[in-house]
Amino acid sequence: MIAVIGEMATVFEKRDGWHMEYGGMGYCWASRLKEEGQDALLLSVLPSGNVGKGMAEALVAKGIVFDPDLLQPMAPAISIDGEWFIRSSSPTALSAERVADAFSYFADIRSVVISSVLLSYNPAASAILDSVSFMSPRPRAAIDLSAPEGAIGSKDLMDRTLRSFSACVDDILISDDKEAILGFVR
Repeated sequence: MIAVIGEMATVFEKRDGWHMEYGGMGYCWASRLKEEGQDALLLSVLPSGNVGKGMAEALVAKGIVFDPDLLQPMAPAISIDGEWFIRSSSPTALSAERVADAFSYFADIRSVVISSVLLSYNPAASAILDSVSFMSPRPRAAIDLSAPEGAIGSKDLMDRTLRSFSACVDDILISDDKEAILGFVR
């Protein structure tokens, strides 16, 4: 199984009225791996309630495994310096305990694809590094550097986390080349 740690987001598009679709680096990677015939596990915080239920149903329909323990109530958005943030229901709020629990439950994980965006925010960066470092056997890890402009939080935190990753995984690829990442994790 290949675990993907990344974002699953709802995307609203106006075609012939409003239409909800799903996106985010984590969801796109899990979908692509599934289309390639790989077993995929998406580790992302999903909001509870109707939005989260819709996300979970979309994952089930695609055959993507997810951890229901990562469902969390939606916290109200807050504005900081004109930017809106969603606290505790954002993928950047991943906890080491929950990710480590998922890794212990899904013991057949051999590779992990990780969104670099999550490695630029805490507590997600620390949680991912801590939980991956305790995996046995040590996985191969691919860090996907392709991120939308402005999505990276702290470049310094991401750089420090990336340097630490090489010590806790069997092999690592840090790239924005989707084909190279796909070949590496298979």
